Amino acid sequence: MKENILICVSNPNHAERLAQRGKKLKEAFQGGGYILSVENRKQEEFNFNELQTKYLFESLAEKYGLKMLAKNAGGKKTARVIAEVVQEYNITQIILGQAVQTKLERMVKPSLVNELFQLLDGVDILVAEVSRKVHDPSDDTDKGLPAQIVKKGSDYHLIIGESHDNGIKGLFFKELSSDFSNGFFVIQRENSHEVLRIHDGVVDSNILEDK
Repeated sequence: MKENILICVSNPNHAERLAQRGKKLKEAFQGGGYILSVENRKQEEFNFNELQTKYLFESLAEKYGLKMLAKNAGGKKTARVIAEVVQEYNITQIILGQAVQTKLERMVKPSLVNELFQLLDGVDILVAEVSRKVHDPSDDTDKGLPAQIVKKGSDYHLIIGESHDNGIKGLFFKELSSDFSNGFFVIQRENSHEVLRIHDGVVDSNILEDK
């Protein structure tokens, strides 16, 4: 029987564990597999750490052959957003992580699982117990290196250890788990910074095309 699997992620500490489990179920049932991140702010409002987390989830989706879904809550409760995705993508199984709640938390704070049971019918919910550890995105990246991005053809390429007159200077943060030039390029501004994702030495986005 074909089943569609939805993996709900929020804390990068255990996102890969959930993605691995989702991949196994997806292959076992020969169905579709999706990673869902429910975001409470618009991407243009993200800080550097939030962007790192977003790109980590996207890289996990690519690594495990899953489709990445990022939904802005828009003031809705997380359970409601998940329920809408379930309907849109014909999801039959949900995988999510949940830390063990204290007795007081159980009394004053409804669990996501219970809220989903109230909203959904005919959907299996698999819960993986996870730790309460707060994720520090700096654990996933190396220290920043002075670098430049230089336009070659239609793409911007990362250059380290060289200086180009037409290059854009910044800092490159390499992902520690990667053997390639994958990570983040941060362009320093006077009062802010701009973060670009680097994949195999090339800027993922054409955000600089008009600059």
